[in-house]
Amino acid sequence: MKRFLRLLRKDLQASLLPMGFLSGITLILMFFTRFKISTGGWPIEAAFASIVMPLVFLPLWLLWQSFQTLRTEWREDTVYTLLVLPVPGWQVMLAKLLAIWIEYTVLLGVTAIGTLLFFAPLVQEAMEILPSVVWALRNGLLLYLIGLALLASVVIFVQLAFVISKMAGRVQGLVAIWTLILSGWLVEKLGVLLEPLFRWMPKLPLHKLFRLDELRQGIVAEWNLAPEMGTWLGILAILVLTSYLFEHYVEVNG
Repeated sequence: MKRFLRLLRKDLQASLLPMGFLSGITLILMFFTRFKISTGGWPIEAAFASIVMPLVFLPLWLLWQSFQTLRTEWREDTVYTLLVLPVPGWQVMLAKLLAIWIEYTVLLGVTAIGTLLFFAPLVQEAMEILPSVVWALRNGLLLYLIGLALLASVVIFVQLAFVISKMAGRVQGLVAIWTLILSGWLVEKLGVLLEPLFRWMPKLPLHKLFRLDELRQGIVAEWNLAPEMGTWLGILAILVLTSYLFEHYVEVNG
């Protein structure tokens, strides 16, 4: 556990500067937008743009970070210290994944705080449309958790692509791209192949989970989990494979 926490602390320290920079840029953008709106220079719709822009940019940034955290290990030769600890590959991968999760949470939190600080009237108008504050917070938490799951799957694919590209030696960028494409295709096919094994699982009633009847009566939305189970198992297998390849690569090149 101590080794894992040491790895996590190292990754978080490396992301402090870019995370602080992005947080500052987000708040400055919101402040500037609020100032321009209050002086009549910009329409009120500009507030939505300043809120949406960080949220649109965030997935791209985290995708880059999931690649960059591994690249830094090789660039700074810190990957060799992992042999000395020694640290299992799965701990290295999970530590980097958890660091990305924390960064995602912080940047989302900064965006939410900035929205409340600079655009409180818009938030109040939105809350008048929604059933209640509790409903909004509950569904916001559910969407946040779904975002964590989606982010984890993307990070795991990127980690596999990076490790395999390092093992290739040459044309690493091309190898990484093809690994991303092929691994995504294989996992999708695995979900289709294993779907009959999980047909016994009931559909997840999203309209009940998100309490959509409180928003409008008659909404029905269900999620068929059977095809997804094979996909999730495939993603878990990719994490195990990446951890094994990472350990093997470090041992061979150490």
